[in-house]
Amino acid sequence: MSRVLITGANGFIGSNLCRWFRDRGWEVDALVRESSDLHFLAGLDVRFIKGDLRFPEKIDLPAGTTDVIHAAALVSDFAEDEECARNIFDTTRNFVRKLRDSGAPIRRFVYISTALTLGFGRRDIAEERPGRSAAFLPYVRHKIRTENELRDQHAGRGFPAVILRPGDVFGPNDRVTCANILRGCERGAPLIVGHGRWRFGYCHVGNLCQAVELTLVKEGIEGKSYTVTNDTLPTWRDFFKALQKGLGKKQRIYVPIRLAYVASGVSGLLAAILPHFERELNYYRIKRITTETTYDISRTVDELGYKPDDDFERQFAEVVEWYLKERRNGYLA
Repeated sequence: MSRVLITGANGFIGSNLCRWFRDRGWEVDALVRESSDLHFLAGLDVRFIKGDLRFPEKIDLPAGTTDVIHAAALVSDFAEDEECARNIFDTTRNFVRKLRDSGAPIRRFVYISTALTLGFGRRDIAEERPGRSAAFLPYVRHKIRTENELRDQHAGRGFPAVILRPGDVFGPNDRVTCANILRGCERGAPLIVGHGRWRFGYCHVGNLCQAVELTLVKEGIEGKSYTVTNDTLPTWRDFFKALQKGLGKKQRIYVPIRLAYVASGVSGLLAAILPHFERELNYYRIKRITTETTYDISRTVDELGYKPDDDFERQFAEVVEWYLKERRNGYLA
């Protein structure tokens, strides 16, 4: 029976990966911190490995570890450069060093990056057709650094890394983006800006899980990178209206784009003068939901055999169902 080690196993993507692999007969080692909330993994037959990626030398790798999925990372478009360097680049580089020095017979190391390393704001973005650079975000800059580090490790040392670049990942267990959007929806916040008919690189977490498994079983792809989204893509209007409908809400006023930018500027000003103000808007977020961004996944389909599930209406409903259940059980304030 195949065994895989998953970092960030209690988080959004990590917990979905744990369930995906267990449902398909894999043995799963789940790397979590000592203080982690493990309720997403409740009842799941996984072996917990306690450790902190900030101190990889203290992590006891399971004997015979061959397949590793590195899903743990800071995800934030508000985080500062130093925080992103420490929690994206440094943790990955040091974890790879730990794996190499341990002598573990690593067959495949899958790194969950982001499609934003290729840019945004254009259609059919690919390595040979990059979009508008998102490197002004520290999060993206350090994802790019990490990808380059892994390619160097492969080229110089033969480290068997494969990079996956998902688009905008949504699904159950997303207590950051999805939960915050749905909280705003419940408060009556208008989510749709402009006409809202711009498509985006929507990636259901189940499709990402499928792509991850394919990278573990496909031979000869070390050193390569693959972009992952759904094939049929929704618009921001489709997405936001589905969430609103799921909570019994309806947006009656559509926010003009210029007004949204003004609101993001005011939000930034308040964050600068009020230490405890929790900022939810910035220029980048408004730009993302008012421009078309799609990615070319043809190579992922052709080389990995990737077959995305495109029933995004069902997928949106699953997010709302999860959110309501989490709230009823007291996990969401």
